[in-house]
Amino acid sequence: MNREEMLNFLKREARGIATMFGPSCETLVHDMTRPGHPVLAIYNGTVTGREVGSTADIFGDIGDYDESVYEKKDYVNQLVLSRDGRMLKSTTFNVVGEDYHFALGINVDITHMVRATQMLSELAATSGELQQTLMQDSRSQLEELLRECISAVGKEPDVMKKTDRMRIIRMLYKRRAFTYQKSVAIVAERLNVSRYTVYKYMHELEKAEAAGSVVQE
Repeated sequence: MNREEMLNFLKREARGIATMFGPSCETLVHDMTRPGHPVLAIYNGTVTGREVGSTADIFGDIGDYDESVYEKKDYVNQLVLSRDGRMLKSTTFNVVGEDYHFALGINVDITHMVRATQMLSELAATSGELQQTLMQDSRSQLEELLRECISAVGKEPDVMKKTDRMRIIRMLYKRRAFTYQKSVAIVAERLNVSRYTVYKYMHELEKAEAAGSVVQE
């Protein structure tokens, strides 16, 4: 394929890509053999503000890079931060022949998409998982009740006798502390007894209540 045939092909390709992906997608063809790498064709040029004949690069500088760099490598899906604060995805494909070196550029303005993604991320963010938060709050409330009951008894659990522990279980029972999730395990751990012992104490209290005794404290 000679120079003119390749240039016409690249122009058609650039036009098709720009049409397919819309006004936020700029495509252009550079002549890499001439100083400044002038633009030979451009579509949706408002993305970077360039037009045919421009020698400005995507950053707005006058492009005059070492041609050999582009001969050896394509640059695909690269982020570009423009001077006016926009974000672009940029790709450059190089086409080198005996008497030509063209570059097909594709630049997509993703500024609005990035901001929308950030907004969606902020909208989707949470401060916690409700069930876990409720369980933590319940534990905190139960532990506060336990502290109050232990303070009322006036002894630390490691020196308590059964009557002391029963008194605490009675106070917790009256305050409906055992409606909290995992309450028996938490109380057992704090009182240095087994869960079986806590259940046993509760059963004794329930039997006393069923028999007509008054659960006090």
